[in-house]
Amino acid sequence: MSDKMAEATHSQFDYSRPVDLSGEVEPLFRALVNTFAFRRLADVRFLGGIDYFLVPTPNGARTNTRYTRYQHSLGVARLALYYADVVGLPERVRRLGYAAALLHDVGHAPLSHSLEPLFEEAFDLNHHHVTRRIITGDTHLGKDVLHVLLAHHINPGDVLSVIAGDVDPFGGLFSGPINFDTVEGILRARSYITPKSSSPGPIDVVRAAILRSTPTDRQIVDSFWHCKDVVYRHIIRSRNGILTDHLCQAVARERLHALTKRDLLSTEHSLFRKIPKLRSALARRHHIESQVQGTVQFISRRFYVDDNCDFFAKEDRNRYRQSRWSETIAAVEF
Repeated sequence: MSDKMAEATHSQFDYSRPVDLSGEVEPLFRALVNTFAFRRLADVRFLGGIDYFLVPTPNGARTNTRYTRYQHSLGVARLALYYADVVGLPERVRRLGYAAALLHDVGHAPLSHSLEPLFEEAFDLNHHHVTRRIITGDTHLGKDVLHVLLAHHINPGDVLSVIAGDVDPFGGLFSGPINFDTVEGILRARSYITPKSSSPGPIDVVRAAILRSTPTDRQIVDSFWHCKDVVYRHIIRSRNGILTDHLCQAVARERLHALTKRDLLSTEHSLFRKIPKLRSALARRHHIESQVQGTVQFISRRFYVDDNCDFFAKEDRNRYRQSRWSETIAAVEF
């Protein structure tokens, strides 16, 4: 194990500030973080409406914090940097990797996945489409991103290929089921649930996925996949999670005539000014049930480990599995 790996293993992962931007930061990294497109993500909640349900009045305490796509993207970039430093990737590949990590979610609309189905229905656009348009400079919001990439001799097409997983010089950690984005995002969401000590940290999972040399490495990565199942069952696809997302879409649909494609590139403050009922509905977190009518259909997901597939041989696509099925829940009548 390299000195860098040993040092990073013992470091703490701060979900509120995964990268210390007040210290020495590489020029490309800082330039991308300073683009308007990236800074906008600081006003886009990580779990969308669910963030407002889980944390009604954030006060700065570690256990009472809402997270953003800005913080998540910095966290994904930190994991990519960790991998690049440990493995010793060439500088060109290293820079391409953290650029892709920083920009992978840059196209998320306000309230993230909570409103994405509505925006896709209305404008035939999702965050993948918008991310591509930003990185290629095909929107008013993406001009500075494209300029930064070209100024630092980074091909936007190469960034998009890494984000899509078509090209993955990071050992499958952009394209496989155990990837930087999922590791950071699931463990960030897991931090909402107590007890927190039963989960590995993002650095621990990436380190184990790199090493793959002991049963402990296998146990760490397997436990992360089980953690993903917990997060989906108790947060993302929980009853309250489903109803909160549905409520956001129902309220926004009432004002759909007032929304435009440019709202996909706005902030949550801007969206709440446009649809004040949306903010007030989320504020009534204890009355989610009473605000939803009828039935809600959704795709339920469970995640499991297939022990017949070899962790040490990197049979990840077969080892880390999921099942999906359609479900319907009915709001309680009042």
